[in-house]
Amino acid sequence: MARHEVTTRRVLYEIPGMKSVNVEKSTFPGANGEPLPLEIYLPIDPIGDCVVAMVEGYPSSGFEKHMGCTFMEMEWTISMARLIAASGMTAVTHSNREAQPDALALMKHLGATYRKVGLWATSGHGPLALVAASHATCAVLNNPMTKDFCPDTPLFIIRAGKDETPGLNVDLDAFVARALAENKPITLVNYPEAPHSYELSRDTPETRQVLRQGLDFLRAHLL
Repeated sequence: MARHEVTTRRVLYEIPGMKSVNVEKSTFPGANGEPLPLEIYLPIDPIGDCVVAMVEGYPSSGFEKHMGCTFMEMEWTISMARLIAASGMTAVTHSNREAQPDALALMKHLGATYRKVGLWATSGHGPLALVAASHATCAVLNNPMTKDFCPDTPLFIIRAGKDETPGLNVDLDAFVARALAENKPITLVNYPEAPHSYELSRDTPETRQVLRQGLDFLRAHLL
């Protein structure tokens, strides 16, 4: 199967050092104890003993069948991981057999290896990230799909004001309202002109600004 066109797009924000980030292939024990692939993007000028997991919210086999490549092979995933690493934080990408059990197994593995664990998730990976965030220091959710559950973990949410995904912003706005009503530690940035996956299509100062804000949020909490 040919790769879906969106899997070939890179994040339109680059900083010095991204191209020189070293990547190590490794494994972690999945929920059933069997090893699963893990890629570690080593940081440039590390800020501390921390890691940012880019969690996959769908079963890897189904994702690959639908998109023509794995989540780890997407140019978005690769370029975002390089951006995080060039910002001073180890980034990891992973595969799974079952999305939620294996994501929680990854969080357990990372929690035993690093002092602090952050998350970065986008779009349909958001609901799983909200569950995994209960085991993290902080999380950035970029134009995410959401669910009723909101963890006590500090969240940074980027809202794409012109997201064209049916119902996404309606649900996101309700999620934010509930989080505020419950006095949860949530930070919201609204990017009024942004469509879904704006970081792949809008090469603008505003795109760079909101992504920098997300990275700064991680750095502040993971230092």
